[in-house]
Amino acid sequence: MATGNRAAREELTYRRDGALEGAALATARYGAHEFDRHVHDELVIVMTEFGGGQCITRAGSDVSGPGTVWVFAPGEYHCGEVWDEKAWHYRAIYLDMQGLAALSAVFNDESRDDRLLHIPPGLYRDEQLCSLLLKAHTSLDENAGTPLMERQAHWWAAMGMLFGRYGQPKPSESHGGREGHRMAKVKDYLAAQFQRDIPIDELARLVGLSRYHLMRAFCKEYGLPPHAYVNQLRLIAAKQWLAAGRSAADAAVSAGFYDQSHLNRVFKKAYGITPGAYAALRPAL
Repeated sequence: MATGNRAAREELTYRRDGALEGAALATARYGAHEFDRHVHDELVIVMTEFGGGQCITRAGSDVSGPGTVWVFAPGEYHCGEVWDEKAWHYRAIYLDMQGLAALSAVFNDESRDDRLLHIPPGLYRDEQLCSLLLKAHTSLDENAGTPLMERQAHWWAAMGMLFGRYGQPKPSESHGGREGHRMAKVKDYLAAQFQRDIPIDELARLVGLSRYHLMRAFCKEYGLPPHAYVNQLRLIAAKQWLAAGRSAADAAVSAGFYDQSHLNRVFKKAYGITPGAYAALRPAL
């Protein structure tokens, strides 16, 4: 969205992430605000976190709210304002032609369709999609400390749902043959390399699949996406090192977690206790 002429308590930040191709991210916090008529040269996807915004396009006027996703096509003129002059907090994704081409290449991988993906512009009232897009966006925050594979997994899952439900053409559902063998190869590779922050691209090249199809196939085969499976391998290794008397900080680094607080958060969520409490359960020597 563009800056307007009646801003109050506004905060707007842009950034890019190395996990993405051709995409910029924005986080906006507006009080009473008007958006002048403007146009973007990217596909713009806006997810409302709090409050709402009224947007006016040639197709008419609508009001967003939590659980909604606005899609603005490249070259589409629009304007609007914060609804009821209260507040509108949103996160946005800006996909330029390079980003759309990268997505199209992934999702059209098996159909060999070379058309750019397209989403009809408008307001989509889809809480599940909005939640997944917000999760992907939040994982890409600069201070989130989310590993590369997990950032990529959230991104491709969100893009897969967005284009799978509303995009044209639809992503292919076919994965080809020998899938079980391919996924076993990925599983063994993760077991040998789990201490590294492995990009999804590396796994995709290993078995000759696109990133999107790799994640879908692995989840179908083992019930977890690759980044979640890696977290389980890291947790098991951390438990073994804690039981052997190593400190939580040492176990976190050795197992491949971002830092000790990351281990604490994942460990507590999985086992219900902190790494320190688990280490204290060791029998006295």
